[in-house]
Amino acid sequence: MTETSKAGPIGAAKALYCRFTDMANGLQGIAALAARLVMARMFLKSGLLKLEDFGTAVDLFEYEYFEGMPHGLAIVAGAFATFGETVLPLMLIVGFMTRFASAGLLIMTIIIVTLVYPFWSGTGISLWWNDHVWWTVILLALLAYGPGSLSLDAIFSKKR
Repeated sequence: MTETSKAGPIGAAKALYCRFTDMANGLQGIAALAARLVMARMFLKSGLLKLEDFGTAVDLFEYEYFEGMPHGLAIVAGAFATFGETVLPLMLIVGFMTRFASAGLLIMTIIIVTLVYPFWSGTGISLWWNDHVWWTVILLALLAYGPGSLSLDAIFSKKR
C-alpha cells in the first residue's frame, strides 16, 4: 500500500495540491519577468518619444499638463520625466534594482493620476480605470514581491 492510499482521499488531495503548488511556484520567475516587461513597455515608449523630441515634452508640461508652468520649470520637469521614463524601465527589463525602479514608476503614476490627469475628473477617472489602476497594481506587486528569479537582482543576491 502506498502512503497516499493509507491516508485516503484527503491525503491524496493534499499530495495533489502540494504537487500543483510546487509547479505553480516554478512560474514565479516568468510571471515577474512578464510584469517587468509590461511595465517597461508602457513607460519606455513614452520616454523614447520624449527623447526623440524633447521640445514637445517641454511643451506638454508647459501648455498641457500644467498650463502656465514657467518654461524653466517645464524643462526640469520634462528632463525628470524623460529620465524616469527611460532609465527606470530599462532597469525593470534587466531586473536591476527592481524595487527601486518600481517605486519610481509608481510615484510617476501617482503624479499622473493626481496632478496631470486627476482621477476625480471626467477624463481622469476613465484613464485611472482603463490604464493607471493596472499600472499601480503591477508596480505594487513588483515592489512587494521583487523581480523574480530571472533578474540581475536575483543573480547579485546569490553572490552575497
